[in-house]
Amino acid sequence: MLEKCRREQWDPDDLDWTGKPRPMSPADEIAIVQYFTDMAGIELLAQALFAVQAERAEDPVLREIFQSFVRDEARHADVAARLARYYDVHRYKKYDRNASLQKFAPHFVAAARHLSAEIANGYITAGELVLDVALLRSINDHVRDEMSQRTMDLVNRDESRHIAVDFRMVEYYGSREYDERRRTQPKPAWADR
Repeated sequence: MLEKCRREQWDPDDLDWTGKPRPMSPADEIAIVQYFTDMAGIELLAQALFAVQAERAEDPVLREIFQSFVRDEARHADVAARLARYYDVHRYKKYDRNASLQKFAPHFVAAARHLSAEIANGYITAGELVLDVALLRSINDHVRDEMSQRTMDLVNRDESRHIAVDFRMVEYYGSREYDERRRTQPKPAWADR
């Protein structure tokens, strides 16, 4: 998996940003620009969560895999912000990331640092499935143009690696090996629990 993470890196500048979006109604343009604006924030949240997993990883290979995911999510945030600008043809309004997401993100990252590794991984896996896969596909279905499709193909290729590792970690945290290891570890203080 680490070799695949290294091999499948790409750069946002590899995409052709010179094209023009398909014609769309003002309501569609506003919605699409807002979706990509919020997607950039979600990707930054994912970046921070993978950074927590990289910090906690004891295995150096797994740590490097998670660090590659941090780079992936930073790239996804950059691409989402570029897509927001790309589709903002008429400049109907100023776009800001969803305020609730902005408030929620630091608390979720703090919780991931504090929660047990298996619980944090469960939340991150669910987030990858719901926010990334479902959100990205629904945005792409709504946009329906070549630029979005090319971009989402690359982003989804990255996300498939993330989900494969997420599921591997779920498998590990559900294993007898991990259960035995956990039993031999000292229990955290009551306040931490």
